[in-house]
Amino acid sequence: MLRANHISVQIGAHRLLDNFSAQFAHAETVMVVGPNGAGKTTLLRCLDGELTPTAGDVELDGREISQWPRIELARRRAVLPQISTLDFPFSVRDVVLMGRMPHRTSEQQNREIADEAMAQCDCAQFADRAYTSLSGGEQQRVQTARVLAQIHAAAQPLEELGARYLLLDEPASALDLSRQYALLHLLKRLAAHEKIGVVCTMHNLNLVAQFADRALIIDRGMLVADGTPRDIFTEETLGHVFNLDVAVHQHPDNAAIPLLIPKLEK
Repeated sequence: MLRANHISVQIGAHRLLDNFSAQFAHAETVMVVGPNGAGKTTLLRCLDGELTPTAGDVELDGREISQWPRIELARRRAVLPQISTLDFPFSVRDVVLMGRMPHRTSEQQNREIADEAMAQCDCAQFADRAYTSLSGGEQQRVQTARVLAQIHAAAQPLEELGARYLLLDEPASALDLSRQYALLHLLKRLAAHEKIGVVCTMHNLNLVAQFADRALIIDRGMLVADGTPRDIFTEETLGHVFNLDVAVHQHPDNAAIPLLIPKLEK
């Protein structure tokens, strides 16, 4: 279990998170939504151990995340930031192989895992190209393959690995429509079949409604709602948080999925 316990983050006069608590189970897909500046990225940085909260703490399997050895932590969770800067012309395969650095698997195993991750992210055709020659969306697919390679079980029994997590900051932001859906289907399969906990920030609420097991709504650093999209995506809550009149309907193919449509100005 990954758990945030009453965490606050204060930088100067700005409180980026305010007494925030939530827990994230393995085999669950949790999507975090909120307006720009709400604290979503700050939350992920605390969950991955990069940022130490001003107050409160983050635990992985009952142990404060700051107490985990960095290499051990890197085997248990992989992080995809919003922007991944890489100015050197490494090949795509070499970028994906960087995800295997915390592991002691063989070179052959690492190559097989990298090839599998590239296939999952539809970037195997770029394997020998320079990463810097790719478009923004192509680079995002490569970076996603890198974190999948990092969290790969490498034939170890899942019960021996402990809980593993993918922490993804706007992983679909640069992707075209079909690849957004392909990515989110992939993340759902990894959660269901590989027992990986997925925590990601998203802006497209309709994608969240379709793919999240659970959603968190954050506003001004505080947790506004935590539950299934069907339960918490209400016109009142979304209108208040996003300052936008939104109509909430049932999805025509599945009544359990809310369909969100901004109301037209009269």
